[in-house]
Amino acid sequence: MRGGAVESIGDRIREIRRSRKMTQKAFSASLGIVQGFICSIEKGRKVPSNTLVIALQNLYEINSQWLESGVGEMYQKSRPVLPSVPVNAIPLYQVAPVSLESTSANVVAEYISLPQFTPGCFAFTYSGDFMSPTIRDGDIVVVKPDTEPVSGEIILIVGQWGESFLRRFRRKGDEVFCSADNSSYSSFKPDPTSKILGTVQAVWRRIKI
Repeated sequence: MRGGAVESIGDRIREIRRSRKMTQKAFSASLGIVQGFICSIEKGRKVPSNTLVIALQNLYEINSQWLESGVGEMYQKSRPVLPSVPVNAIPLYQVAPVSLESTSANVVAEYISLPQFTPGCFAFTYSGDFMSPTIRDGDIVVVKPDTEPVSGEIILIVGQWGESFLRRFRRKGDEVFCSADNSSYSSFKPDPTSKILGTVQAVWRRIKI
């Protein structure tokens, strides 16, 4: 409710979503996180990270005092209330995320509108030469999360030490391998604790003219 205290920050985030007439799926997609995480926040099972709080304030013009304490108006008075963010607006992270849940490590550089991609995709700026020449240092990589990879596709994977990286997914019978497109690097079997975050859908490359 506007102008009155809403019990918890999860309740207030639910109030934001409902005020925009958005489903949890569309709302989470606009923020670049999975639907289950928003559901857990709204139910009070999880606490939003500072990154998510900042994204809500900037993306939906939310009054920071109201979001943190429930005091004051929901929306910033100095700015007009904007229409709902299109579900094709996806977050562009500064680096490859290590989780599909919003964390302080996932720094959103900006939101970019890509109508050809499905809701829930996210992008990040790639660093390294493991996937060269297919994907080069500085390229923008678009990833669709929670997808079952097909042999030959490029995946974003989090390794046993918590680092995220791109590799090409290879399956030979019951065995799975990860390989770099750069022939200077060897293929390897992923650790059982590794987690695939998603598959690469597209690559954007900045070209100097």
